[in-house]
Amino acid sequence: MRAPHYSKNTNEIFSPEFINNPFPLYAHLRAEKPISEIGNSGFFLVTSSEFIREILKREEDFSANLVGVLYKTSEGFPGSFDFPDTGATSVIATADGEDHARHRKILSPAFTQQALVNFENYIRDIAQEGLNELLFDRGGSCIQFIEKIPALAVAKLLGLPCGESDQFTKWAMIGGYMLAGEVSAKELENLARETSAMKSYLSMHFDQSHCLDSTISKPLLKLLHSECNEGTITKDEAIGISVILFGAGGESTSALMGSCIFYLASLPKIQEELRSNLQLIDKFIEEVIRLSPPFKFHYRSVRSSCKIGSYDFSPGQKLMLSWDSANRDETIFEDSDNFSLNRKRPKNHMGFGRGSHFCLGAVLARLETKVMIEELINRTSNIRLQNTPSYFTSIFVRRFNSLNISIEI
Repeated sequence: MRAPHYSKNTNEIFSPEFINNPFPLYAHLRAEKPISEIGNSGFFLVTSSEFIREILKREEDFSANLVGVLYKTSEGFPGSFDFPDTGATSVIATADGEDHARHRKILSPAFTQQALVNFENYIRDIAQEGLNELLFDRGGSCIQFIEKIPALAVAKLLGLPCGESDQFTKWAMIGGYMLAGEVSAKELENLARETSAMKSYLSMHFDQSHCLDSTISKPLLKLLHSECNEGTITKDEAIGISVILFGAGGESTSALMGSCIFYLASLPKIQEELRSNLQLIDKFIEEVIRLSPPFKFHYRSVRSSCKIGSYDFSPGQKLMLSWDSANRDETIFEDSDNFSLNRKRPKNHMGFGRGSHFCLGAVLARLETKVMIEELINRTSNIRLQNTPSYFTSIFVRRFNSLNISIEI
């Protein structure tokens, strides 16, 4: 049996109403159509936590390789934008089996809490510098503030010189633009050129890894260069991993920070609780991730003829595992649409994925976000929204395009 269509309106997934508030439709789909096809695109939206967990365990049937993405065609309908099979995108998050395990084993030691503890002061310095401008103006746009922190943190981790922050910020956002779903051919060409420039820049510093930032014990580019010399990975894999780190570590953390500021400014009682007890910040961050995961979903491609529940799937079809929906699944979370600092298992969400592909940079993202919130709370007496913020038009990433706050000191 083939899965039903997700909506009578084929283009609903691209509508501003859905991008701003997809949750009513997700609730309907969880109850009536936990797996549903998006038009005739060959993409299927998976909205139930149960089916998502099952798919993540069945790597033999469902590949993490990014072979194509959903986009709006020139005729205005959902279609598949397929990528050439070069292997260049099959690294870390989009790799399978032994390749994924090999890449993860190389990088994991650099992303432990112990390894990142010395990063806290650097992150705090960046946050304080950006916050100084907001404090001087008693508020304003948060976008530059929240984009710069993770971009510079990833650059520092790689060992890159810190004097090119504007370029790093631009590169950190490229992936989100490419996966947004509504990108013209001309825009794709520009993004492709920027991606090529980023790869060339990273390749140059990879080749000169002996000259990288010496203020951290072993920059990741130097680590990747060593592994390449030992034959553990190829240079193409090393550069691909570096590109993924920029995008996944930059845009996702920036999106998380924006959501944290939004909830902090929108929920005065919650803000008051955090101001009276900074120990609640960790729970606050987890609840924000649950309600507004930076990445709304991740793709999986069908490897072989198989079933999920009673539905049949064929090789080449693609799934969209909706973290947005799973994180509000009523069978998992009580009062799932509302914000609560009192959940017994605050990390029991899928905002950082799940299973073997759980986000490698989760510890770093949490650290950056916690430091940012601490600085914002410690240096203000109140923050509130100046106006209604707007989301970046994207089916893939949940981040603000505008977010303006007023600050009381």
